[in-house]
Amino acid sequence: MKNYGKPVRRKASNVDEYITHARAEAQAKLRELRDCIRSILPRAEEKIWYGVPFYHEGGEVVGFSLAKHHVSVGVGAEVLPGVRRQKLEKSGYRTGQCTVQVRFDQAIPVAVLRQMLREKVKLNRLKK
Repeated sequence: MKNYGKPVRRKASNVDEYITHARAEAQAKLRELRDCIRSILPRAEEKIWYGVPFYHEGGEVVGFSLAKHHVSVGVGAEVLPGVRRQKLEKSGYRTGQCTVQVRFDQAIPVAVLRQMLREKVKLNRLKK
């Protein structure tokens, strides 16, 4: 099969590889986000799931993926209701139903992320 000049991306087998193979301008934000998640969820299992870094604690909690100008943090709709999305958007973040986009030049919204991840872990415990 011909490549036609497109770079071949191999899938990362762990989060270190995922970050190392990211574009240079994105690596610092990816490391910062990873450190933030690990400090909030010290007991979570870290792995590559569906090709992106994911954290599981009693079930899936959070994942993140690299886009052209931002990192998309997937937390799930149940912990990102409209009110929280509006608050984040007023602070300059873009949101989706289940995600928060953090541009490379933005600070990670640590306090909000901490609330969401703790809520998600509690929901996971209730499901069991």
